[in-house]
Amino acid sequence: MSCVHINMLLFSHISLYRLPVHVLVMIICFVTALLAKLQKNPPRYLNSFIIYILVTIIVEVIAWWYSIHSKRNLIFYNFYAIINFTYLIFLLRSFITNVKIVNVMGVLMFVYPVLSLINLFLIQGLNTAFNTYTFLSGCIIVVTASICYFYERIKYPGPHSLLKEPAFWVSTGLLFFYTCSPPLTGVLNAISLMPFYNYKTLYFINLMINIILYLLFSISFICNLIFRRYS
Repeated sequence: MSCVHINMLLFSHISLYRLPVHVLVMIICFVTALLAKLQKNPPRYLNSFIIYILVTIIVEVIAWWYSIHSKRNLIFYNFYAIINFTYLIFLLRSFITNVKIVNVMGVLMFVYPVLSLINLFLIQGLNTAFNTYTFLSGCIIVVTASICYFYERIKYPGPHSLLKEPAFWVSTGLLFFYTCSPPLTGVLNAISLMPFYNYKTLYFINLMINIILYLLFSISFICNLIFRRYS
């Protein structure tokens, strides 16, 4: 879930010897999450979400370091994609109340990583290509689950406004990001055939949707800070 969906070749052209902007936004998001954790009765998913963001930052920094030293970093992203989507299935499952959907997502939590590992080791490989099958199937699952969450909240509105619910902002960010990402990822493994200005365009598009994603995550934590403090 990051700008690393554009492969090492792109980063080797445009990375500077400083942390990328989207990583700095992630760090701000992480600090905001820690502050939200200090409030009384934080959401149950917050502990795991904090760990998830921290792991994402670590992967981003390691892969960035590899890229600026002209080393292949796809292996990190291919493993991270499996961890990322498995966790997001778990996270979105906690937002949904429909028993049938919850059960289906419970099955996907085990089936998805197994199939993704098969793809990683036997089909698309560890470090030769970005595992687009793993990524695109994960996008479909996350987008579908996010839509299910919104359908439930529209059909069965709770006592509070959606805008005051942290889960709403998280789901909005995931729906936005994983709807926008597949078109970029679809050309990922052919990117070496493109002119350099196309690299730059793809990078900045992906940069912006990453920043928007983590800003929406941060809003969810701010909602937790404000509305729980004054409730």
